[in-house]
Amino acid sequence: MCIDMSRLIPAGSVALLLNSAYLVAAPSASIWYYLQVGLHPLLGIILALALVPRRFRRERTTGPLAATGLGALAVGLLLGLTVVVLGATRQYAVVLHAHIAVSTLGAALLLAHVWRTTTGTTERIWTVRAGLIALVVAGVATPMLRAKRDAEWQQAYRIENPTRPPASMAEEGAGQASPFAPSSATTNTGGTIPADFFLTSESCGRCHRDIYDQWNSSAHHFSSFNNQWYRRSIEYMQDVVGTTPSKWCAGCHDHAVFFNGRFERPMREQIDTPEAQAGLSCTSCHAIVHVGSTMGQGEFVIEYPPLHDLSASDNPILRGAHDLLINLAPGPHRETFLKPFHRDQGPEFCATCHKVHLDRPVNDYRWVRGFNEYDNWQASGVSGQGARSFYYPDTPKTCASCHMPLVRSDDPAADDGYVRSHRFPAANTALPFVNRDAEQLQAVQDFLRADQISVDVFGSTRGADAPAPAAPAVRSGEPTLS
Repeated sequence: MCIDMSRLIPAGSVALLLNSAYLVAAPSASIWYYLQVGLHPLLGIILALALVPRRFRRERTTGPLAATGLGALAVGLLLGLTVVVLGATRQYAVVLHAHIAVSTLGAALLLAHVWRTTTGTTERIWTVRAGLIALVVAGVATPMLRAKRDAEWQQAYRIENPTRPPASMAEEGAGQASPFAPSSATTNTGGTIPADFFLTSESCGRCHRDIYDQWNSSAHHFSSFNNQWYRRSIEYMQDVVGTTPSKWCAGCHDHAVFFNGRFERPMREQIDTPEAQAGLSCTSCHAIVHVGSTMGQGEFVIEYPPLHDLSASDNPILRGAHDLLINLAPGPHRETFLKPFHRDQGPEFCATCHKVHLDRPVNDYRWVRGFNEYDNWQASGVSGQGARSFYYPDTPKTCASCHMPLVRSDDPAADDGYVRSHRFPAANTALPFVNRDAEQLQAVQDFLRADQISVDVFGSTRGADAPAPAAPAVRSGEPTLS
């Protein structure tokens, strides 16, 4: 069967242009979008193979516009193939941008060539030109649609306090009817999430190995019943008051057991299950899609993201296809797991679990403030928002400034060769010590020794007629951490 190239090439060109416009204008973590990602290089290669013999026969490709346009498209094709091989992650973003720019230039020159050289009846000429105008309009509209979409996305994922705070725990989160109450944490459907969702952090490690290894040693990983101190606290609490009040703790500590509804059972009965030993996983933070306020209390919404089943599939072909397509178009993946509030409102995001209070559903007594790191940070000079501090840093600092310092990495998520450390160093040396994790222990000790605390000693001058106090004993040496 003979293929009519005079029809195939225009149709293929239009398909490739529309495919490109869609990829730019409407990125999404969906099967349909990633099918278009996979189709894009195939369309480009097929179109190039169809154009090459026509170019050598010089059919309708004479003139500087056509020659320059085809040359630009050839360079764009080579850059595109480079993207297919290397991927489009941050370190190779310049190649992707060059591919887009050069290919756009080549397409524009060829469209101009077709406009000038189309022959035939007046009706045919203007039919072709109308199609060209439609393509140009689509091309101009594409970045405008993308800008509008990005602005809406940025606004949709901001943390804003409500105009009226809840009057009691019954009004917090999804309310007392929530299966997760008295925790304020919930899911986007209001129902449970399969526990496997929180047991697949190692699948993230296929690409983000450095970050995975850091998290694997962190206090976040050892937040649940793989932490002996927390384990004993919850076992005692459930022995005394039952399982329901303890769900208040689980909303920030035990996602694999909590969000699948298994926290109704006493934890003593399931303490050695993978779910109980999972801690906070990658998705515990990165699958959060909404934070209700800076009131804390675990007031967040978590979502089972699209494509997760492909990422965590036992089928190596599906896993490989997922990883390849994510590498070619990492943008939707990044937007799924790194919302604007993760970067731009870090302290407000951290506050969701690092600021708590207890009330009658938990303590059967009254409102009592629990630990509150967010307000302490905000009131300090470090935040740049406090007005009562003696000292202020040169620039305000967020939670991540100290507890997620930049570290060298060749991770695909690295920005200029650095990622934010997911070791989360703070003041807990006990966990890495009992875990016999020398590297994590060293990271925490280095953090504590890095001028985190200063002590000012104030004195007053005694009158001239008062006897001088005895000189205090001077302790030699400096205090050290052992």
